[in-house]
Amino acid sequence: MKPLYKNATAKTDIMCLYEEKLNSLQIDYKEVDVNTSFGKTRVIKTGNENGKPIVLFHGINAGAPLTLEAVKDLRKDYLLYAIDTIGQATKSDENRINIDNNSYAQWATEVLDDLNIYKANFIGISYGAYILQKLISYKPEMVSNCIFVVPSGLVNGKFGVSMVRLTYPLIKFLITKRDTDLRKFTKAFVPEEDDFMFRLQKALLLGLNMDYRRPTLLKEKDVCNFTNPVYMIVADDDVFFPGLEAINRAKALFKNFKEAHIVKNCKHMPNKESYLEIQEKIKDWLEK
Repeated sequence: MKPLYKNATAKTDIMCLYEEKLNSLQIDYKEVDVNTSFGKTRVIKTGNENGKPIVLFHGINAGAPLTLEAVKDLRKDYLLYAIDTIGQATKSDENRINIDNNSYAQWATEVLDDLNIYKANFIGISYGAYILQKLISYKPEMVSNCIFVVPSGLVNGKFGVSMVRLTYPLIKFLITKRDTDLRKFTKAFVPEEDDFMFRLQKALLLGLNMDYRRPTLLKEKDVCNFTNPVYMIVADDDVFFPGLEAINRAKALFKNFKEAHIVKNCKHMPNKESYLEIQEKIKDWLEK
């Protein structure tokens, strides 16, 4: 498999964006490096040291800072651990791991063991939901409450819609390298006013040897031993993982599915005005 970054300059540019987002949060935090058999893993720890832990898995190549931005006010009551996924454009090692077996779950378990986290609340966002699904299949006893946000691993977007809104614009941008073509691609899933996300997507698409492997869809037998509550937040205009379809699939898969919340007028990546709504819903579920 090709290396993660196309060159050293691309890595530097993407890591500068990582630091830019982290600094923009204006929060107190601690960076923790955990050694695993899969490689070094960076964890950003922040919040109330006396609060119950929440572990967060981020979306594909999004990194811990971007994940924390949407839920950072939960720090007042909870201790947050945002884990940089290994093998992605993060501060963790660049080693790509097998996505089809239990490797993600084994890696996550090693990280959590080192942090002395043996049971916690978990939030999996987009691709991070797939990692969380792997964990509850492998170590269900570790997850008190399972919260999926715009989750992968349950359903996929419709082929025709994806071709028109994603694939064709992406191919055109990769050929032309023009910002106008990139905006036609990102408008399908990124709030148009989010300049940072535009710059990040451009750096990722031009600087990474992208891994386009799609997570396999979860099966009922994979989660039959998980009995704790499952909650879900979806977007009403999610081109990747349509919200209503994801809710219906979750209800069929999880006997302990509790509740879903739909964020209105929302693409796969929420706008900043949605953060408070998302945080309040998560806090309400965790306090039940």
